[in-house]
Amino acid sequence: MTTTTQRVRIEVLVDKPLVRLVVATAKKAGVSGHTLVRTLGGEGHGGAWHEDRVIGADNKVLFLTVTKADVADALITALEPLLDSHGLIVWRSPVEVIRSETF
Repeated sequence: MTTTTQRVRIEVLVDKPLVRLVVATAKKAGVSGHTLVRTLGGEGHGGAWHEDRVIGADNKVLFLTVTKADVADALITALEPLLDSHGLIVWRSPVEVIRSETF
């Protein structure tokens, strides 16, 4: 049977102009790797939004990382002051990974 290890998955939905800030914050918190995923649109408590290819005003990116619990805690603590001021949406969930040395 394949051995798995517990890690934490953090996802941050962020406006495209703020991606560099989130990436820099993650690196300072100890995150060693991440993936950025383009989004097409969505809907939430603030209403519907969609990618606007003309001016890019509503472009959002999903920042995704899988890391150890202590690094995830540090990242969430560092992002907390930005939640309201920058409209970030953050998810935290437990995951099991294979090849734990890469996370």
